[in-house]
Amino acid sequence: MNGPDFERFQANAQDCGVLFYYAGEFTPAVVAAAADSLKQRLATEDASGPAKRKLFSTFVEMAHNILHYAVPPEDGAAPAADGAATAAPGPKGAIGVGKDLPGDGQEAEAAPAQYWIVCSNAVDIAHVPRLTDKLDTLRAMSLEEIKQSYREQLRNPDHNANDTLSKGAGLGLLTIARDASAPLEYSFASTPETEGRTAQFHVKARI
Repeated sequence: MNGPDFERFQANAQDCGVLFYYAGEFTPAVVAAAADSLKQRLATEDASGPAKRKLFSTFVEMAHNILHYAVPPEDGAAPAADGAATAAPGPKGAIGVGKDLPGDGQEAEAAPAQYWIVCSNAVDIAHVPRLTDKLDTLRAMSLEEIKQSYREQLRNPDHNANDTLSKGAGLGLLTIARDASAPLEYSFASTPETEGRTAQFHVKARI
């Protein structure tokens, strides 16, 4: 990337209202460092306390979803110089936080800024129908129904045994949907480089 390319990248990020962006390997240490950086960035935003808490909570849930559900790299662990195996690389993904700027659909400039969080990662193609069903169900639920389902999942000790796809009692997407101000948006894109084994999964929440 040369200077003009980077200037265009910066301008595009500013036009889209991007406040924070990370793409690359996801590990517990990376997620913790990214969350700390976002917390400091949000401290400079003129948003309400509840909005900042929801943004931070949603960011953490999305980052952990990538950490737990993204398809791991196929190259695996590489041998070290002494012949010992190094730790396997973490899954790769991307996550961004931003806000809609005046003219992006806000009815008035005086209206409170609406924030958004988007994440993207590769998932096993076999999981696409299950994720689609779960997200379509969430999108059709009212906020009260989402809260009720969240409480029921908390009281369901058998959920992990009955649903091997969802870790953490499936509370991640419920938590994100509970804090969102509109139904979650999602999409799947084909990944030809994996010969149909995976799909690129995108999720967006508005706060």
